Amino acid sequence: MRKSVIAVFVIAVLAALGCFALTQADPGVKGSVRSKEMSEMRQKIKALKKKKIVEALALNKDSADKVLSVIDKYDGKMHESMRSMRDDIRNLKKAVDDKKDDAAKKAIIDKITQNRKELISLKQAEMDELKGVLTIEQQAKYILFSVDFHRTIRKIVAEKWSTYDNESKED
Repeated sequence: MRKSVIAVFVIAVLAALGCFALTQADPGVKGSVRSKEMSEMRQKIKALKKKKIVEALALNKDSADKVLSVIDKYDGKMHESMRSMRDDIRNLKKAVDDKKDDAAKKAIIDKITQNRKELISLKQAEMDELKGVLTIEQQAKYILFSVDFHRTIRKIVAEKWSTYDNESKED
């Protein structure tokens, strides 16, 4: 039972992360401006996530420090893996549009597959560490929180970039 809950959690997180990565691919906005705004948005999301986790799990100061330390340990690695996957997805789209040969597409697909495996591995390692800090009830709440939080963030990001699309069309 526990393994199936974790598997569902991992799949939901990967789906959310994949959608999040895809919503960020917007070539219409200049790179440096977009990069700066994405970085700022990521920091705000990270801070909000930490605050909401502490609230959702009703963590005391000591537990909060331990949990947030584990999350921080894996967050950067997962972000880099998602960024790489986002770039690879963009490259795959270009390879398909440019009718590249199968070997070129296969190499990109292999990189995407490797990034997905890495994300699953990182998420599992994070959850394994959190098991040592959280009760079963808190683990359940963390999984449910994560699914809901990523769904909400994905929706907000999609709306944000939709606004950019509309503004860039008006310029």
